[in-house]
Amino acid sequence: MSQAGQQYVCNGAVCRCDKGTLPSQLQVLSNPTVYVQGKLMATTLDKLFLPFGTCAMKYNTPCVPMLIMWQDYFDKVSLMTPMQHPLLEKSTIMCALGGKVSIVSTLQIKIPGAPLPAQVEGLRTASMSLCPLLMTDEPATNPA
Repeated sequence: MSQAGQQYVCNGAVCRCDKGTLPSQLQVLSNPTVYVQGKLMATTLDKLFLPFGTCAMKYNTPCVPMLIMWQDYFDKVSLMTPMQHPLLEKSTIMCALGGKVSIVSTLQIKIPGAPLPAQVEGLRTASMSLCPLLMTDEPATNPA
């Protein structure tokens, strides 16, 4: 199963409308208690954005989003009310004027696993050479 698009969305997530000229940030107002990496988790009840610049559907006049319903959210969990589901990176919401808003950045901080430094292998090899019994592939026999 692919994990693409499965990150939870945080307050301030960067979003883009395909009919707008600028990205905007999602403001989380529906959830005062559930956090992801120290930021409030966005839910299907959150629909507050600053304007997405100008709107191509309104002849490049200022965008005032008229958002309908979120799609592709995490429907297996409800937060505080039955219709309050966490948003995911793949979630989208349609505007009544014809635009589609998608998540550009969830604002989660990606923490990579620490790679082993190259010196670790050299240190391991040097340590093993100090004890020749550890270098052999054959099991030690117990002389009886």
